Amino acid sequence: MTTRYRSHANVSKALSMLAIGALGIVVASAACTPATQDPPPDPPGGLGGQSSGTVGGQGGGAAGAGAAGSTGSAGAAGSGGAATGAGGAATGAGGNAGGASGGGTGGATVAATGCNWVHDTATDLWTMNPTASDKIVLFDGTSLAGWHKLGMPGVAVTWKLLPDGTMQVVPSGTGQATEIQSNMKFDDVCVHVEYLTPVFPSTTTDVQKQGNSGVYLKSAYEMQILDTHNSPPLIDGCGAVYKVAPPLVVACNMYLVWNTYEIEFKSSVWDTSNPPKKTKDAVFVRVALNGKLVQLNVDLNPPGGFTQAGIPDAAGPQPLGLQDHLDLVSFRNIWATIPRY
Repeated sequence: MTTRYRSHANVSKALSMLAIGALGIVVASAACTPATQDPPPDPPGGLGGQSSGTVGGQGGGAAGAGAAGSTGSAGAAGSGGAATGAGGAATGAGGNAGGASGGGTGGATVAATGCNWVHDTATDLWTMNPTASDKIVLFDGTSLAGWHKLGMPGVAVTWKLLPDGTMQVVPSGTGQATEIQSNMKFDDVCVHVEYLTPVFPSTTTDVQKQGNSGVYLKSAYEMQILDTHNSPPLIDGCGAVYKVAPPLVVACNMYLVWNTYEIEFKSSVWDTSNPPKKTKDAVFVRVALNGKLVQLNVDLNPPGGFTQAGIPDAAGPQPLGLQDHLDLVSFRNIWATIPRY
């Protein structure tokens, strides 16, 4: 990848979202359909083998300290094994407390804070399980209006909106990688993104041309998208924090099979000096690719303050980014929630 970004917009098109986060009001949004696992395709002959407004910081729960919940009762036996009861409630941001009970399929346990991760202990798979009302829909297959060109708020993206409810990269034509950015901005955030990499020619010798794209948090830190399903863990392969940390396991599917990223990102912290100085690094708290844990508690302090091909980290909420790295990667079902710490 090539580093080339110099600036980015710090403009939000709906200050009302800040008020919503500050008051602890839940943002209502339509629920998205969970990812479905498509069967692997038959390899083709000769072929080898990603709303306007501002959400700043954390959303809140109900004001005041929440009371601890009672110990959950044991759940019914799940298909993957005996279920376990969850512990008492944990207090969320703004004092929102809940006593989620455990149990269910495969002995899954539910975390009551952060991104509401569910860990199925029978399969060792992780997924985020927010309530429908907590989801902030960023792309639902009907419109590209929630996105703009890099550093150009209000300028529509030129990616394709396809009849099947997906959006597909349209290469910029400059020969250089770039991004599209969400109109909505975030600090701490939980992100769900589904992507599909295209078939690549059997003559391709550069692994970075095998369906290359990425998901950028604060438009600065990239979770790599690439078809490296048949490679060992690579620092620039699928599931990697690009050029920072290789994945714990290789979890991506081959071309033409949908993948799901779920990302818990804790933003960098800045002081109030002029100009602001960063006092705490951003962290990828937990990242799952197709349910498999690929990153855990990765501190983000790369040279320049951003991963290669990102833009410099800065104080305050920033957009999410999806990369155009000149490959025809497709995306669907993109949503976010605000974690509760």
